[in-house]
Amino acid sequence: MTPFAADVAYRLYGSPDSANLPVRMVLERAGLGYRDVRVDRAGGGLDEPAFRRLNPQGLLPVLVDERQGTALFETGAILLTLGERCHPEHLSTPAARSALLAWLFFLSNTLHAELRLYFYTARFAPEPDAARALRAQVHSRLLKHLALLEAQADHGRGPWLLPEGESVLDPYLACLMRWLQLYPLDDPCRELPWERLPRLEALLEELAAQPAIRRAARCEDITGRLFVAPDYPDLDLRAVTGRG
Repeated sequence: MTPFAADVAYRLYGSPDSANLPVRMVLERAGLGYRDVRVDRAGGGLDEPAFRRLNPQGLLPVLVDERQGTALFETGAILLTLGERCHPEHLSTPAARSALLAWLFFLSNTLHAELRLYFYTARFAPEPDAARALRAQVHSRLLKHLALLEAQADHGRGPWLLPEGESVLDPYLACLMRWLQLYPLDDPCRELPWERLPRLEALLEELAAQPAIRRAARCEDITGRLFVAPDYPDLDLRAVTGRG
């Protein structure tokens, strides 16, 4: 069970090294009290009726606001809600709000969505040859997405994705890049073109050095390297992939 402050504001449903990880990082970095509820993906926890009442899709993460009694799902929606509380400066002007929303939706709807294609290729292309072709195409697109993010980080005002400073975008991006290098287990992108991504590499290293980020990782059995050439969680990886 994750340590939490006496004033518990949230309940976070998740499993190790899943989409709940960036949410946990934001909670830890902001010092917001929360209770950790681990879902047994490999054991069918996502299909439990109690969990499906929180998220009818049966997907992680879910964040319950203990004070309001509301359940929120979809990583982007959760991070936007937490961003409104933790980083209101990013929503204080039309320009700042536009940048935050645009890049948050890019991470959620483009980069994360295509990572799912890469991870679960067989769901979309059952034939082996078609699956290989699809994965190669998605791999090429993912590298183009990282190039766009590298250009966005080239604002000369620190290592973060937004020139205004740290935001909920940074942990989300870092986790997506982590997963790209680790999953799927049979074909991860272990070698990224870091020579073409120096700003993103600096962002990842800066983030990995933060005590709150490392604390969040340890809560999910993740130690060692977090984002650049990352290490796998120290557990049975069926708990991560959901395959028994």
